Amino acid sequence: MNNTMKKIIALLAVAVCAPAVAADVSDRADCATMQSRISELAAIEAPTDAQTAELTTLQSQYRSKCSISASGRRTNTAGRVSTASVVATAAAPVAAPVTTQTVVVTSQSVLNEYLADRQSLCDELKSDIDTFVSNGASDAEIEPLQNQYDADCNDLDKSKKTAVDAETAAARVASGLCTDGSKPNKFGCCDGETFTDMGNLVFACCPEDGGECYPPINSGDAI
Repeated sequence: MNNTMKKIIALLAVAVCAPAVAADVSDRADCATMQSRISELAAIEAPTDAQTAELTTLQSQYRSKCSISASGRRTNTAGRVSTASVVATAAAPVAAPVTTQTVVVTSQSVLNEYLADRQSLCDELKSDIDTFVSNGASDAEIEPLQNQYDADCNDLDKSKKTAVDAETAAARVASGLCTDGSKPNKFGCCDGETFTDMGNLVFACCPEDGGECYPPINSGDAI
């Protein structure tokens, strides 16, 4: 075979192989693009449905187009996994489950919250009273605050009312106390009663929620 014939055969071989080389380079470029996009999507912490679908599609395409066509060496590399295959099979991030907490509201929980708020206000009022006292305020200045504290804070929880028999109630009233054993206010009325002028210099303690009125327990020191 002369030199001219050898050159012709060599040129034909290059011409035949050139398209395959070009295709292989193009495939590798496409695979690199897909791999980059897969990595980008997999890094999103809370992907949308569209991003998750795109990631799944790209992973499938990468496995079929890149992992297989570019891994002709697999038959001779038992026990080894290429970096490309690891990226290709990376699972899409799974969103953390959303947990909800059910809060059951009961009458006792409502009461406890209310009493806690009332106690906080009483503590603030007591602190203010102590501040006035330490700053040398007069009794006249402190008296309104102290009266309010005594009315609202000394017996904070009144949710549990115990029934009082008639004999005990009468004995308490005779001794100058309310039927529940508490001390009447300066008008001689008990908690939940309003001191009312009935006319003709007749005064009575009338329940705030309506009902029969009663004479003041004491003579009415404020009259």
